[in-house]
Amino acid sequence: MSSSSLIRSGAQIWTWRGFIVASVVRELRARYARSLFGWLWLLLPPLVLIAIYTLVFSKLMRGAGLPDHGPYTYSIYLCAGMLTWQWFSELLSRIVGLFANYASLIKKTAVPWYALLAVDLLVTSFGLVIQMGLFAVLLAAVDQWPGWRALLFVPLIATQALLAIGLGLGLAVLQVFFRDVGLMIPLLLQVWFWMTPIVYPITALPPVFQSFLQWNIITPLVQGYQSAALLADVPINWAGIAVVAGVGLLTLLGSLRLMTRNLSLIRDEI
Repeated sequence: MSSSSLIRSGAQIWTWRGFIVASVVRELRARYARSLFGWLWLLLPPLVLIAIYTLVFSKLMRGAGLPDHGPYTYSIYLCAGMLTWQWFSELLSRIVGLFANYASLIKKTAVPWYALLAVDLLVTSFGLVIQMGLFAVLLAAVDQWPGWRALLFVPLIATQALLAIGLGLGLAVLQVFFRDVGLMIPLLLQVWFWMTPIVYPITALPPVFQSFLQWNIITPLVQGYQSAALLADVPINWAGIAVVAGVGLLTLLGSLRLMTRNLSLIRDEI
């Protein structure tokens, strides 16, 4: 699929805007319709994880190269990486299951795959917006608001979304023919999480491991979030971010090519 075809497909999403918006609203309403705490379930899982990691690691990280910006330094550092990682892992997992999760719609209706992709992107992004809003309130409450640097989250999140979509679509095609892919993703994400400097600063590791982690495609993004939220004196590695964006775009084009070649087979297999 050429870049012009990609642009045309993106433009066609507007044609399906009614379906996309209605699907997003319906899923968000249904997700917590009969739960006691409702929308709080958007916040409780990441808050519990952040609380656990803060309690376990906060004292350990004081001497690990993380600068001291007050009693909430580690919590802010952790939130910057953890919240965006949780969103990335959820988005990637949903995209990998795109054809399996929407099999009946794809087979029985004219709804295109890119409209369903837009639904997944918007549903996961809704949770991210809520969580980031509370993170912003926390930063302001503890007098650590980063000012204009908060805007740096926008290109970083856009780059991470591009990477998730590029990887996810290719894996979604493979998952149709090899079900092991869907079963493998949670394990890979767990390993990937611990190989990314989210819970620990990269400076806490020996130099050989620091060099190894720099090859992790997510590392520049996570460090960018942490720098934007807390470490104003640490410059963001924009060259590394550009590499991530390039990898995401190339992966997306390759995934779309793989999909267009196998779309008829996908409909038969799901």
